[in-house]
Amino acid sequence: MLTRRSKGSHAVRAEMERTCWPVTVGLLLASSALAGEPASTEAAREEWTPSVSLFWYLAPGQKNFWVVNAGADHGPLHVELRYHDEFIGTGSALIGWKLEWGETVKLGLTPGVGCLVGDQGGPILGLDVALGWGPLSFTSQNEWLGEVQGGKGWFFYSWTELDVRPWPWMRAGIVAQRTRLFQTAHEFIFGPLIGFSAWKLDFSFYWFAPGGIDQTFAVKLALTF
Repeated sequence: MLTRRSKGSHAVRAEMERTCWPVTVGLLLASSALAGEPASTEAAREEWTPSVSLFWYLAPGQKNFWVVNAGADHGPLHVELRYHDEFIGTGSALIGWKLEWGETVKLGLTPGVGCLVGDQGGPILGLDVALGWGPLSFTSQNEWLGEVQGGKGWFFYSWTELDVRPWPWMRAGIVAQRTRLFQTAHEFIFGPLIGFSAWKLDFSFYWFAPGGIDQTFAVKLALTF
C-alpha cells in the first residue's frame, strides 16, 4: 500500500533518515554498553537470544506480501528490527526493557522506543504485554507511530493473541489486529489461530474476518536460536 510522493518527499525522507537512524543506533549502542557492564543478577549475565519470524499475507484487493521481524534479548534488554511491518517499503528499529512479575500467574511488560524510515517515517512508542497462567497465554504487541513523513499524525497499531496449549507442541485461540499495512473496513479484525511447535521452530496460521469483507490469511514461521 504505497503512497504517492510529493516533490519534496525525497528531501523529507532523507531528513527522516538523518534524524531517526542516529537516535535508534545510539540507543542500541548505549544499551549494548549497559548490557556489557558487570552485574550481580543472573539475568544480566545471560547470553543474547536471537529470533526471527517471517509472515506471509494474503490480503483482499492486494498482492500477496511478506513481513519479517528479527529480535534479540539479553536479560531484560530487547531489540528488534522489522521490514514491511507497519507499511510496505518501510523498515523500523525498536529497543525496549522487559519487566516481569509472578510465578504461577506471570505478567510481562516491555516498553520501548524506536523509529520508522522508508516510504513512511516517524518515531515509535511501543508496549508489549504478556500474561501467562498454565496453558493459557495472552500476548499483545502495541505501538503508537507518529507518521511525520506522511503527515498523517499518530496511529495505533496492535497485534493481540489469546491462546491455550492443550499440548506443548500445539496451541489454538483467537487473534486481533489493527493495522495500516493493508486496508480494512473495520478498526480491528479478528479471527482464529492455530500453531504448532517443534524444536526451535513455530508455525502458525491466522484467519482474519472469516468470510467477511476483510477476510485475510497470514502464515508465520518463527525460529528461536
